[in-house]
Amino acid sequence: MYNFITLRSSSKVLFCALLLAACGAKRPAVEDLATHADLSLFKLHSLRGTRDGDRLQAQAVFSDSSSILTMEMHFAIGSPTTLESGTWQWARNNQMLSGSVSARSVTFLGGQDGPPSIGGVYDLRDTSGVARYRVAIPTTALPERWQARPATN
Repeated sequence: MYNFITLRSSSKVLFCALLLAACGAKRPAVEDLATHADLSLFKLHSLRGTRDGDRLQAQAVFSDSSSILTMEMHFAIGSPTTLESGTWQWARNNQMLSGSVSARSVTFLGGQDGPPSIGGVYDLRDTSGVARYRVAIPTTALPERWQARPATN
């Protein structure tokens, strides 16, 4: 069995190229977990929010130019920052879909000297609690002040 050091230089170049290609694979912004429909045209249209002490309210909007998916999220800032609650609405195929948001991962960057940044991977659950969609939000600075609707529990 060969190790990396004993490989020929042409094999090392090929190995490195394959490794870099694998690392560059991007997750789609919106994935359909139920029917696996192609949602690759959906892109993050806007992400805005407001930090108030140890709380952060944020709104993410995704669109494919024919329909709009809106997520409203309320985070508790700490170590780690957690999603306290969230809701989503999607006007799609002539019907209004909605439900709750749960976090698979949350990325939060301070905002002590500038605007806070938020990102992560979230599951959009239907009204029965089943994860229907998965959304990936790249870590993005929140430049705008925005007032969300009050959280309902």
